[in-house]
Amino acid sequence: DGEPNSGKEDDACGVCGGDGTTCAGCDGVVNSGAKVDACGVCKGDGMTCAGCDGVANSGRVKDACGVCGGDNSTCIGCDQVIGSGKALDACLVCGGDN
Repeated sequence: DGEPNSGKEDDACGVCGGDGTTCAGCDGVVNSGAKVDACGVCKGDGMTCAGCDGVANSGRVKDACGVCGGDNSTCIGCDQVIGSGKALDACLVCGGDN
């Protein structure tokens, strides 16, 4: 602090008269290096808020067909029902047996 005999000492972070918080990680431990991840989690890996694509905060989810970021179109049957498995037969009848 530049004051002779002020009684102030350097804290664990090397700050004169400090309280040790300037170099503390998000866990409150001095010099731990712990940081908040993209999801806002201390010492996290960025996966708690990751979409199905593995990207933090992407918002991507699997559709009813299990496709990441899909639009349900890959598993719609000819009856327009997701996952019905119905297809057009040789006579173009949805779910027919020809």
